[in-house]
Amino acid sequence: MKYALVEGIRLEATAGVRGTCPGCSSPMIPKCGLKRLRHWAHKSTVACDHWWEPETEWHRGWKNQFPTEWQEIRHIASNGDVHIADVKTAGGSVLEFQYSAITPVERASRIARRSG
Repeated sequence: MKYALVEGIRLEATAGVRGTCPGCSSPMIPKCGLKRLRHWAHKSTVACDHWWEPETEWHRGWKNQFPTEWQEIRHIASNGDVHIADVKTAGGSVLEFQYSAITPVERASRIARRSG
């Protein structure tokens, strides 16, 4: 995740800082090494977004084209499933950045989850 809550404020990962997940309120630790993008990770094995995938520079670059308040917005479907949208605009449009191919069945499933 790009953001965690630190003293109630959404912040990007910073070495030595501790935060909480904006979705499930679990403790988060910053990952600020040299091999991957800076990000927050759940301290435990909690999975509050079942569709989470590691983020690449390409993915982060697209998210960064939008205001920070539109990035990583939680969406709760009518069935209770939680997903964190890459971007959710002020008008309510949800954008997901997908670099790798997905099947038409998977694409339909993702749309249905967001519509539910």
